[in-house]
Amino acid sequence: MSEDLKEEPVREATPTPREPLVRIAAADLTPTEAARVVNDVLTEASGRHARFAAVIQMPSTADQPAERRRVIGGVGERIRMLKQLRPRLKETCRGLAFVVSAEAKSANSKAIKAGPTMWGCPTFATDDVAVATAWAEARLAGGDA
Repeated sequence: MSEDLKEEPVREATPTPREPLVRIAAADLTPTEAARVVNDVLTEASGRHARFAAVIQMPSTADQPAERRRVIGGVGERIRMLKQLRPRLKETCRGLAFVVSAEAKSANSKAIKAGPTMWGCPTFATDDVAVATAWAEARLAGGDA
């Protein structure tokens, strides 16, 4: 993986600048790097004070040792990130669609169910980028997908 991807994640905006669709391609990063990229991009997007939705491709933990899978992105760092982001996301985020493996979705079902409370905005998890994108676009259009 190139260093460029780590420094500048892949993002695209929809034609409507007021409500962009942010895309975060973090699937090839380590869980810790992915958490930082997600934090940075969501901080930037929410800092524009305009509504947005995001499709976030998360890394797979299937090929990591079991003890590393339990600490995805560093718990303390993630808690601080969420505390800082939640108020801004409540105001500006129409939804976060996480693209995760079916295995990760099953292993993290409690966290996924708590997503709207944790993040402060609607969340959705799937293993299909197209489904995640359709959900996020529907959220931007005002639907509840």
